[in-house]
Amino acid sequence: MNPLSREEERRHFRLLLEYNGEKFAGWQFQPEQRTVQGELEHALATLCRHPVRVHGSGRTDSGVHARGQVASFRAATDLPCSRLLRGLNGLTGSDVSVISLEEADENFHPLHSAIGKVYVYRLHLRRSPSPLEAATSWHIPYGDLDLDLLQTELASLPGEADWSAFRASDCGASKTVKTLRRAELRFESDDLVTLIFEGSGFLKQMVRILVGTLVDVARGKLEPGSMLTVRESRERARAGRTAPAHGLVMERVLYDP
Repeated sequence: MNPLSREEERRHFRLLLEYNGEKFAGWQFQPEQRTVQGELEHALATLCRHPVRVHGSGRTDSGVHARGQVASFRAATDLPCSRLLRGLNGLTGSDVSVISLEEADENFHPLHSAIGKVYVYRLHLRRSPSPLEAATSWHIPYGDLDLDLLQTELASLPGEADWSAFRASDCGASKTVKTLRRAELRFESDDLVTLIFEGSGFLKQMVRILVGTLVDVARGKLEPGSMLTVRESRERARAGRTAPAHGLVMERVLYDP
């Protein structure tokens, strides 16, 4: 390590990241697996000439994308932010991009400082699948889905509640009460629908299970009103399928101004 002053050794950086999760085994480092955290840490070790630990605002599962993942790291380097940003984008693969990099307040933590997150899930609703949309949306033949019912069920969800029924069986979270502030449906085009979820936090696979259950209700596989009935039961077995990972994007992480 180059001899640096104590001030330089304590430099703290904040990143905004975008990535296509298709070829990643998720965010979190895993031995012998390609992960977003692992890719960044490898690149930073090359640039800074010492091991660097990257902290994220939350984990994304294998196949899940991000447009607004936030991360931070501390490094003993005298490289300017602009050089670090260029270096990272030169050393990471084409499926991950550092959108911005700046020095951060010492007290900033991408996860613990966050006050909420926004996730979006895209549904592609037409008879034939699309080679162009296949990587970032779940294809569902249009006639199979009652969108009015889906909107009604979606609108019933916001509020503070226990979301145990909508979490993965291996979710280790001790606190299952979260506030879902917003749940909306928007049309991107005639056959592309985006479901938007904003909340104080989300359990493992919560958004994907919510979407899968909404789709099962809208297809007639579950009774109308099932979203609240399932939530009140707190039983994962009563919820619907887990929607495919590739339709989900971590859109934004929210912080106090």
